[in-house]
Amino acid sequence: MASFAFLLNVALQAGVDPNNFNNYLMLGYFVMAAIGLVYIVSLMLRQRNLQQDLQLMERLLQDDEESAG
Repeated sequence: MASFAFLLNVALQAGVDPNNFNNYLMLGYFVMAAIGLVYIVSLMLRQRNLQQDLQLMERLLQDDEESAG
């Protein structure tokens, strides 16, 4: 509700430069893109670490089978 009041206040003011609002809009797009990029990189790192863990577990299982057999 407060954001609506802010936008209404900006819209009703005379002599307000509309490019000022566009700067906030562009900043919002940039922040959302940065958050999305960080999330995607985080997922990639998690997947890489899980693949490394899986390879290590397979290697340990193979070594255990060789020593038992």
